[in-house]
Amino acid sequence: MNGSILRKLALRCPALALAAIAFALLVIWPVGTGSAHSSLTDAFPAPDSRLETAPQEIVLTFNERLENKGFAVQIYDRKGMPAAKGPAALDASRNTMRLALPPLEDGSYTITYRLLSADGHPIRASYVFTIGAAADSQLGYASASRLHEEHDIGKNMPYWITRGLYYLGLLTATGWFSLRVYAPDIARVNLKRYSIVGKALLAFHLVALVLLAWNDFGKLSEGLALTDDWSILLGTSIGVSYAIALPTAVIGLLILGKWRAIDAAWIILLFAAKGLNGHAMGFAIPAITYVLDIVHLAAASLWSGVLLAFAIIGTKRLAEPGAAGAAPPALLLSRAALSAIALLAVSGLAAAALYTNGFHRLLDSQWGRLMLAKAAAVLLVIIVGSALRRSLRQKRLKPRSPWLLFDFALYAIIVAITAVLTYLNPLAATGPLFWHENVKSVHIAAVITPNKAGEVNQFNVSVGGGAAKEGEGGPRNVTLKLQSIDHPDIAAIDVPLKLVQTNGSPLSLYDYNYSAEGNYLSLPGRWKLEVRVLSGKLNEYVTVKTFYSDNKK
Repeated sequence: MNGSILRKLALRCPALALAAIAFALLVIWPVGTGSAHSSLTDAFPAPDSRLETAPQEIVLTFNERLENKGFAVQIYDRKGMPAAKGPAALDASRNTMRLALPPLEDGSYTITYRLLSADGHPIRASYVFTIGAAADSQLGYASASRLHEEHDIGKNMPYWITRGLYYLGLLTATGWFSLRVYAPDIARVNLKRYSIVGKALLAFHLVALVLLAWNDFGKLSEGLALTDDWSILLGTSIGVSYAIALPTAVIGLLILGKWRAIDAAWIILLFAAKGLNGHAMGFAIPAITYVLDIVHLAAASLWSGVLLAFAIIGTKRLAEPGAAGAAPPALLLSRAALSAIALLAVSGLAAAALYTNGFHRLLDSQWGRLMLAKAAAVLLVIIVGSALRRSLRQKRLKPRSPWLLFDFALYAIIVAITAVLTYLNPLAATGPLFWHENVKSVHIAAVITPNKAGEVNQFNVSVGGGAAKEGEGGPRNVTLKLQSIDHPDIAAIDVPLKLVQTNGSPLSLYDYNYSAEGNYLSLPGRWKLEVRVLSGKLNEYVTVKTFYSDNKK
């Protein structure tokens, strides 16, 4: 009776655990947009700001290292003419761009910048600032485009699928050929099948790599001259990564499967190339995270090879004793998988700690939430692996064991999470706040600059859309409230907004703009912003945004 119950639980546990992971992903998966690159942490002049005197330079600071190629900062006056001629310069720290300015007249100016973060992500954005108290402001127009610059995960599905296929191809191809490196007897079980599967995996990896490179290079070269393309290809980490990976993938089709040393060298070279394209290069000391990234890839590849061996060679063949009474190959693979998962967990934990400055504000970023989901999946892999090793020792492992199928399902989930995770910014957003939401056809935008606690900040709210024009004279009332989340005992702070006149762009989403200035972000930490719009017909539209305000100088 007890044995029957245990068998039923063994069959149901994998399905229940998978359902739990799926539910967790639905809960923590962010709806809407997410930062997929370096974030602007400080800007002078600040977006949508009004200065009494003309600035002498533009200073833009980001939270990650930038590539020293393909960056530019430009400034235009209200007539669309360039207001500065010199090129932008990159600081030695490679996270700050500067552009020296000539004397500027009063008026509104548009700053536009372009750069490549060191982890390979292109960034293009613009914003507006005004000089002089009497000058007409262009509040909310050019800066509004920045609100839509972030990557919408839901609408970028083809790209995430391409990234998922790439990681699947990379890990399965390298994992399959790593079997010959550390367990050649397993590859000799059926050399013909091993060779056919190997060629198919190499071809799959090459196609996925080409598709991803085509997508990435198209984004990198957008807005650049043809002569700059070669500079990006040979002068940036992501360019060098693809310049190495593509020919290596092609050569692999010709030489792999003949010499174990060549197979090992090919795998290492491919990982070395991949390490140049990702978060590892955006860290302050890239050598450390680069090594961790390669170790992480090697561990994932090793685990992939083990799963492929069980799927293609077969559990029955692998469970048979080896030559001269040696232990079954399945036990060797089981130990390899255990080592791989241990390396995967340790290297991933170390890299995550470095990327997030000791897990600071981990839950405030999409990257952090997905990392927790991945960690939960890895923990389940450890539990499943324990059950599989027990079945192997007891010689009860069947080809369609629920635990083996569960292991494959967890592998697919981890690869899918990785495809998105590696493109998101590990650091929670800081710096100027840009927020936009379409509430029942009413566009509401809120901009806080420079978003520094304990200092004077500018608060701008813009409202637009058909429903916002209900009645005469626009909305009856627009309010902005700030609530400290870390200090709930402090009552919400009302920010006194005033209607401001603009130059009226016909292309703008917004018809009415409101502004305030003051030290309303009095404390560092998490805040909740709430904007309420009361229309002429007494219909209310509300948007809420949680954000973080820092006071670091």
